[in-house]
Amino acid sequence: MKLNVGNGSSRTHTCSTFWLFYWRVGLYSLLVLLTLYKPVHAATAVISNERSGDLVFMDDTGKTINRVPLCSRPRGMAQHKSLSTLYVACSDDGKVIEFDLTTNQAKRTYTDIPGAMSLAVHEPSDRLVVSNEGYATTTVLKISTGEILALLPTGLEPDGVTLNDDGSLIFIASENAGIVHVFDGLTYEPIKRLITNLRPRRLALRDKELWVSSEMGSRVEIFDTTTFEKIDEIIFAPKGFRAEQLTPVDILFDHTKTHAFVALGSANHLVIVDAEKRKVLKYILVGHRPWGLGLTPDGQRLFVLNGLSDDVTIINLKTRRPVITSRTGLVPHSVEMIN
Repeated sequence: MKLNVGNGSSRTHTCSTFWLFYWRVGLYSLLVLLTLYKPVHAATAVISNERSGDLVFMDDTGKTINRVPLCSRPRGMAQHKSLSTLYVACSDDGKVIEFDLTTNQAKRTYTDIPGAMSLAVHEPSDRLVVSNEGYATTTVLKISTGEILALLPTGLEPDGVTLNDDGSLIFIASENAGIVHVFDGLTYEPIKRLITNLRPRRLALRDKELWVSSEMGSRVEIFDTTTFEKIDEIIFAPKGFRAEQLTPVDILFDHTKTHAFVALGSANHLVIVDAEKRKVLKYILVGHRPWGLGLTPDGQRLFVLNGLSDDVTIINLKTRRPVITSRTGLVPHSVEMIN
């Protein structure tokens, strides 16, 4: 190999040109990456606001990224993940809106559903279950056609609804009746009435256990879904609070169902419970009257809706401490987490 060496000036010029070229290439690559980069968040929270009649979209840091006017008094929501669809109960309009999460637009409306309150979607059987708060009934719809499959009679003020995994059982909480109704999910015949403490509000299933929040009973009651017998209860008693101040509403399990989260309403606290041992682990101060809960898909953050302070408190579940409280719309009711 022959190496041609010129004078010092030529060598300096060649070296400078070489490094300038690579510096420009590197800078160009960096600019391209910055152009293509978008902040990636674990999830987006969709929050329904009763009083302002809209949906608010937030990232997992509590930043509002969109607001969509929707209907009169949007309340309960349920997600159909395979269809990228959110169903929203519009209580004062007597309807349920099918909301497309890919376009952020309403694409269909189910009418003649008076007092629509809480929702449950059962994807395998193409069904949507909607409690009709002021009408002592619950509507079962076929999602694809909108056909009403059944109108289930309940006690006064039905609220929380849920189905077991195979859809063979439907559970409905009636606030004023103090009853959880159990219906056959195939024939829609009543099977059992579970007598609860005062004002059962929300329901959550953990394997063969049905957890029921008792709003005026300061507790969560646990029933066996095979025998329908009450098997346990967890009574909340943080220091400095009277029993009537503890008004649990929403219940949510983590992804492993080893921990339960319960919104304590008038006590302005969230409680974390060891679901296996039925033991209270921690009370966390949040906003005014928390009642709605949502968990990010990675299980790291919990959204707690504070209905009477018009905001959401986001809790880091690793440290079990609030991260931030952000404004929502007026009277936030429910939250659904989407990827």
